[in-house]
Parts: sequence; structure tokens; C-alpha cells
Amino acid sequence: MKKWILITMLPAILMVAAVGCKKENDNSNDNNNSSFDRGAMLANYADNYVIPAYADMTGKLSTLKTKTDAFIAAPDESKLAETRAAWKAAYLTWQETDLLEFGPEASISLRNYINTYPVTVSKVNGNIAAGSYDLEQFGNKDAQGFPALDYLLTGIATSDAAIVSFYTTDAQAANRKLYLQAIVNKMVAKVGAVQTAWTTYRSTFVANTATDAGSSLSLMTNAFVLYYERYLRSGKIGLPAGAMTGVAAGELTEAYYTPTLSKELAQAALNSVGKFYNGFGYSNNLDGIGFHDYMKAIGTKDDNGKLMADVINTELDEAKNSLGGLTATIRDGVTTQRTEVLNIYQQLQEVVPLFKVDMVSAFGISITYTDNDGD
Repeated sequence: MKKWILITMLPAILMVAAVGCKKENDNSNDNNNSSFDRGAMLANYADNYVIPAYADMTGKLSTLKTKTDAFIAAPDESKLAETRAAWKAAYLTWQETDLLEFGPEASISLRNYINTYPVTVSKVNGNIAAGSYDLEQFGNKDAQGFPALDYLLTGIATSDAAIVSFYTTDAQAANRKLYLQAIVNKMVAKVGAVQTAWTTYRSTFVANTATDAGSSLSLMTNAFVLYYERYLRSGKIGLPAGAMTGVAAGELTEAYYTPTLSKELAQAALNSVGKFYNGFGYSNNLDGIGFHDYMKAIGTKDDNGKLMADVINTELDEAKNSLGGLTATIRDGVTTQRTEVLNIYQQLQEVVPLFKVDMVSAFGISITYTDNDGD
């Protein structure tokens, strides 16, 4: 089964078609815009978004671990429901953290451990049956994280009573409990390692105000654009919808076994993109210095004289409205409301060149990841 996080993808041909209008720069500013304080922008991102986001993620996973441990100690339907609720809360928080795969998160490849989907059920069950596994192995990335928990807490049976029996009377109950616990412990350890690393990386990140390929701005912008293009636009909508293949693939939907959550996850992810672009604080939502401010200072405009900084927000709002209008789940909607889902994909696609071409060019940096996201 295709794994969108773990495989290479075909070129995104729609991006080229979406680049349509002439852009011009305010002649009073060059791409580096010496009057803009990049250090202050980096400090805002580090102190008001990144570090608080990892603190929240760590807290949510700590709660998930507590609930999971209690369920494992004495499985029943009530504890199962509490564990699921903690899973959902942590999964939603992950949508605000996933776009931060630069610096320590990139070094650890956190996304691979936390949210490689779809889960490969045969690997999960094989690991449980074997009673021995290495979750650090590349081949186990699609047998752990939030998607594996989705299967183990919801998809393993059709009723809560039957699910509990898999942890009590089933022949593999003991091994299954250990595997459930191992997955959660791995998530806690990986996110905790990134949070700890940021305590020292923060000063390095803020001090590096250049625009070369290894600069903080380049690393952060590339991670942001890659996340939006490949993991939000394509992963959450394009691949399930079969936007490039013409064939719906609902089995590729995030939170497949909890389909009512998939749209909520996509909305949280899209909201986090808007928040991050505008420099808003993670928890306090205060308007700090962000990409929008940098774009505004550079002064790039479209052929109608509108600041590209504001055009991006307008297009993001249109994508949010399109996604919010979907009445079906994404898993079912790719078939029953295909036109609407494909329209959501197109709305998301229209933002890609604004980020990947206009914003990146204005910042005077280069895209350093491979453009192979075909969906």
C-alpha cells in the first residue's frame, strides 16, 4: 500500500499553471531588506510559537501516556474512551507542530515516527504476534504513531466491548498491551527529545539571520512550504481524492478509522499555517513579527497593485472556507462529494506558488527540497 510520507512523488504540474500574474517589488527594498529585523522575527517564532508548541505537545502526550497506562493496567470501555479522547487531543495538537520540521525536529525525523499514514495493519499485527520489534527501524514507521493508535484504539473491532476483549481475553492481549504502550512511549521520547534540543538550539536559530541555504530563515521557510505543499495539500486532501490519478483512495485518509476527525485535523493544520505565516503566538495568539510582515516590508505586489503579503492571506482564507464547507468526512467525501473535495484541493493548490515562488523569491532564498510530490 502506498505510503505518502515514505515515498517519492511525481512532479506537481498544477503549480506551474497556477503562476499567472506579474509581480513587482517596491524599489525601496531589495530582497534582503536590510531595514527589516530578521533576528526579531526568528526570536518571535522561537519564543512565541516553536517552544510553546513543543511544550503543549509534550503535555498532551504525557496525558495520553497516563490514560494509556491506566487502560493497559485494567482495560474497560470507560478507560478506552478516555484514552481515545487523549489521543484525539494530542493528534489535534500535532497539526500545529508538524510544520516545524527544521532544526532538531528534522534531525530526529519526528514526522516519520509520529504520523506516517496509512498505517500498515499487517505490520502492527505482525509485531504484536512476534512480541519483538524495533520501532527505530525504517520499516516500522508505518506501524506506529497516531495512525497505529487509531487502529488499535478504534479500528481493531466494531464495538468498544469487542475492542476491550482484544486487550483482555484475546490470545495476543498481553503482547497487544505492550505494543500499545511501546508506541506511546516512543512518541513521548521523540517529542521530548526535540523539546529538550530546542533549549540549546534556540540561541543558534535566532543568531543566524542570513539567507543562505543553511540559514535559519531558509531552513524554516523550506520546512514550512514543504509541509504545506506535500503533507497538508497533498497528504490530507490530494492523495485521498486522487487529484492527480483521477481515482479516489479513501484508504489514504488521515485518521482513517476515525473518519469524523479527518476534516478537523485538516482544518487545524490549515489554521496553523495561517497562524505561523502571520507570526501569531502559539498559545496567546498575539500578533508578532512573521513571514507576512517580512513580505510586507519587502513590498512585492501583484499586477493589480495589491501586496502579495495580503494576497496570500486572502487565498488562505478561501481555502479555509472551502474546507469548512465540506459536509461529508474526507474519507467518504472523496467519493460522495468528489467535486467539493477536488475544489478544496484546488483552493489549497492556489496557495502553493504564492509560498513556493513569490514568498521564497521575495526572501531571497532557494527551495532546497526535491519537488516530487505527485498525488
